[in-house]
Amino acid sequence: MFKKTRVRQIIELLQKNLSDREISNVLGVSRNSVARIRQASDGYNGEWEELLMMTDDELYRFFYPDKFKPKSSYAPVDYAYVHRELSKVGVTEALLWEEYCEKCKKEGVKACSYPTFARGYKRYTVSKKYTSHIEHKPGVTLEVDWSGPTMSYIDPDKNTECTAYLFVATFPYSQYTYVEAAASMNQSDWLYCNVHMLEFFESSPVKIVCDNLKTGVITHPKHGEIILNDAYLSFAEHYQVAIMPAEVRRPKQKPSVEGSVGKIARKIIGMLRHETFYSLEALNRGIRDALTKLNSKEFQKRDGSRKVLFETGEKPMLRALPLIPFEICEWSYKHKVGPNSHIWFGKGQYSVPSDYLNQYVDVRYNNVMVYIYSSHKLIAEHKRLPSGLKNGKRTDASHLPYPLYTPETVESTTAKAKEIGANTTTVVCRIYENAKIKEQALMDVRSVLDIASIYGEKALEEACRRALKDFHMITYNTLIAYIKDISKNKKNKMKSVNEKEHNHGIVRGADYYRKGGTK
Repeated sequence: MFKKTRVRQIIELLQKNLSDREISNVLGVSRNSVARIRQASDGYNGEWEELLMMTDDELYRFFYPDKFKPKSSYAPVDYAYVHRELSKVGVTEALLWEEYCEKCKKEGVKACSYPTFARGYKRYTVSKKYTSHIEHKPGVTLEVDWSGPTMSYIDPDKNTECTAYLFVATFPYSQYTYVEAAASMNQSDWLYCNVHMLEFFESSPVKIVCDNLKTGVITHPKHGEIILNDAYLSFAEHYQVAIMPAEVRRPKQKPSVEGSVGKIARKIIGMLRHETFYSLEALNRGIRDALTKLNSKEFQKRDGSRKVLFETGEKPMLRALPLIPFEICEWSYKHKVGPNSHIWFGKGQYSVPSDYLNQYVDVRYNNVMVYIYSSHKLIAEHKRLPSGLKNGKRTDASHLPYPLYTPETVESTTAKAKEIGANTTTVVCRIYENAKIKEQALMDVRSVLDIASIYGEKALEEACRRALKDFHMITYNTLIAYIKDISKNKKNKMKSVNEKEHNHGIVRGADYYRKGGTK
């Protein structure tokens, strides 16, 4: 089986009318391989479904019967003439290609296919730096980019003003736009914005056109294959969408989002300029409200609004999202489990089962959760600590080799008194009520409750019952007198019972021993 060229995936993308360059960028194969498969498909008389029913080995044998077949020669195309004619009303590439084929037929030479004709014209316009008219199809292309203008918010943890970077996404056909503020432009925030974008649109397009940012594209040479980073490539495979980076210099592949950036700076940022936001979440709520107004506003030169055009003309053409959203995570390796059964990650500590003390573990994390692994096995998971919190700690009590110490409070001591009895509860509540600050009475209440650990809960409850008959406000010293009296009476009672049992014991007579201990 041919392992380097993914023939089946190339055929599926050819059905979606993607160009060779687009397919090669998505699948990471050379354009020559895509072109060979396209040419073989153009000459195939059967249906596409018949090809897809073949096994991978059969597809390889079909498209690569030898090694590489020489290209068939065809009549050259006068692309300067094509470019001039396209500027006229009613002239399309398809019409000019048909005229080209008729001319070749009359001259008895071979004509190129329409995809080859279109690709050749595209190369010609790029080389001449021409800009041709772009006719956008609904549901095919989604353009994304970071906005130049930024916003700001107050970080509640650091109490400082932070910069918020705006992520913008636009459908060229409907101009329906999505905007989200992010704390940074790193890979994690870029992927989160892309996931939230598709959730906002509730569907996915055929391809996403992005800029050549390092968080998505590793290399984009002038000649050669474009390489996406693994995280962005995984995102594209999860949602079955093609990622198409724009040209490196003076890109013309995403004019819609470039125009939307200006609208965002003029509309949303202007609408929210007088408001102060005290978290990134609050800022995004404000942006969402302003964005709703922008998308619902009527066009000046077209009927309807962005939202109406998207809902009626574009959304039905989009594809449904997978049931499980894309999970964005990063890895951090070799964290040693300390003697307190915690590891240090970031600026905080996270607990690990005590069985892994002094061992090294790996951490998989995102903005919400922290997952801890040992030998590829998940052993603990925690919510991530806030970014501004230093020396914070997430602890699962079951991970510790000893009980987790929790300081006593007014509520915990009152609950403990209720477990002992109603009289003890009354005494404790009166001690708290008499104190100016309840927390100051914790020591007095603790000393009262400690009596139960020495003399028993029943003795403390009885002492409280007796004391409440004589006093309203009761302290430890008050209860001790009653406790000693109860304890003394209990000892006397036990002594009396023992003496009674001794006086009425079983006494064997002489006849018992004379008969050998049996009757």
